[in-house]
Order: sequence, then structure tokens, then C-alpha cells
Amino acid sequence: MTDIQKSNDEANLPVVAGKYSLEDVKSFFYIMNAKPDTSIQLLEGRKKISISEIRDLNARVQRKLENHNLIGQIASINLFFEKGKIQDYSSWAEFQKETWHLINNKTDSITLTWDIFIKLPKYQIPQWHTLKVRIGNSISPKEMKELIFNSDNPSEIKEKRAIGVVKVDFIDQVIASELIEKVITWYDGLKKMSNDNAIQKFLEKNKSLITSIVFNFTPILFLSIYHYYFIAFCNWGKLRANLNINNIQIFLILFITVFYTGKIFAQKFAKWIDNKIDEYKALSQFEITKGDQHPFHDAQINNNSITKKIMANAGLVFVGTIAVFLIRNLLEKWKK
Repeated sequence: MTDIQKSNDEANLPVVAGKYSLEDVKSFFYIMNAKPDTSIQLLEGRKKISISEIRDLNARVQRKLENHNLIGQIASINLFFEKGKIQDYSSWAEFQKETWHLINNKTDSITLTWDIFIKLPKYQIPQWHTLKVRIGNSISPKEMKELIFNSDNPSEIKEKRAIGVVKVDFIDQVIASELIEKVITWYDGLKKMSNDNAIQKFLEKNKSLITSIVFNFTPILFLSIYHYYFIAFCNWGKLRANLNINNIQIFLILFITVFYTGKIFAQKFAKWIDNKIDEYKALSQFEITKGDQHPFHDAQINNNSITKKIMANAGLVFVGTIAVFLIRNLLEKWKK
């Protein structure tokens, strides 16, 4: 490339701040900026979240930043509503101006992000720190299943499953620790949610175990009933003279029929239980929009209804099994 071409190319580069070209700025960025590390803390327990509590968190963060050489910051807020609707606010001022009593959507989760530029003694230009706080259900059960199968990072799965997360991308460890501590202190001071029904918690926690037991042991229950009646009313099974090919074939046909009947019933019942447990709704922890006013009680009614249906059907199966065994004794007495 000739000197004339170089001069023309340099002349076409944009000038930043009247002195440095774009290439100069890129060089400064790569030389002076260190790669940030990340610190993550999971927030335990479900707490009530209101607009006043969110404002309090921002005030705490601002007071902490006043202790450092803050050059600038950008706050952004993302609200995730039911049915996939998302509301983004690119600044704290926009978030403050929102008329919450006019929004008729239920809040599923909220994410607050502060991009912070702080001047550190050992760096010539301000360094970028990011504080991110997420509260609420970030992904659906279906998305969680896909994440478990597709992700090789255990920390990512824990982060997605957590009801709350505070995450800091930092250059300075002290600043990151201070910000995380502020968020944890704020969260610990929030009002706790009322506990879910004990039966519901047990079913949700042991859903896989329960459905596996129903699916695998129901055919065995059917075979036990079959055997119980067989030994009572099929006397030919006790006589060696009757152990011929025809009788053995009849026995096997009946055995296989009972087994697969039990398997079909088990498959349908296990699937029904699995679907019903998935229909449980998390009690709303948000009191932000107009749409957050009634979902808490609606979720309680829905969850209680699901629990009653599961327990009622489980009770019918249990009572039906006992009745089947009692009927055999009655038949034996009637036969005699």
C-alpha cells in the first residue's frame, strides 16, 4: 500500500473526541481493560416484592456506589409477565414513570441490571462492572427439562432453578463483594411468603419417584389380584394331572392379559398424575401491577383443587384394591 493510500485511509477513519481515531480507541480498550470475573450468589426463600421494595434496593445500591469514584451508570429493568409478555425499561427514570395500576398482567419475574463505570487507581480509564438481580421464575418446567439435558454446566442449572440470583461481573473484588452483600441484606429483610400446602410440596418434590412407582408397580398389583383369585377358584392349578399344555397356555394368556391391562392403566394414571402436578401454580410473590392483585388467591384455589383430585383418585385406587381382596373372601364364603 502506497503512502498516498495510507493517508486516504487514515483520513476516512472517524475521529473520536477530536483527537483519537476509532483504531486508537480500540487499542486503548484492549490494553487498559481487564477481562471481568463473575461472582454469583443464590437468594434463598420466596419473598414478597413490591414497587417500594424495588426502589429501596436501588437506593441501597446508589448509597454504596457513592463510596467509590463513580464515573457513570445505566440501570435497566425487565419485567416478565405471564403468557410470554416482556416489558423493558432502559433507564430508572422510565421505570419510575410507569403507571402500574393500569397494567393488567401478572408478573412472573423481574430482572434489574446496573452497568456501572468506576475509576480504579490501577487503571487509566473507568472500568465496567455489572450488577444483575433476578427474582422470580425465569424459565418454565419444560425449558428446565431441556436445559438439564442440553447443558453441561451444573452452575448454570442451579442459577436457572433458583428463585432469586444476584450476579456481578467485576474487575475489583471488593466492589463486587460490597454490592452482593447489599442485595443479600435487602432480600433477607423482605416479607416471607406463606408456605405452600405440605402435600403439594411433597408431590412436586417427588414427582418423578411417584410416577415411577405408579408406572412400575401397578402391573404387579394387577398380577397379585389375579394370583389371589386364581389360587382361590382355579383348583386345576393344584393338581399335577391338570398341568398339560392347554392349561399352561391358558394360564400364560391370562397372565399376559392381566399384566398388559395393568400396564395400560399404570401408564394412563402415571401420566395423569404427572400432568396434574405440572398444573400447580407458584404463589405470586409480586405486588407490582394491577394484574398481581388476585393471582395469589387464584393460585391457592387452583392448587387446593389439584391436590384434592390427586388424593381422591389415589384414595379410590386404595379403597378399590382393598374391596377387590374383600370380595374374594365374600365369594369364597358364598361358594361354600
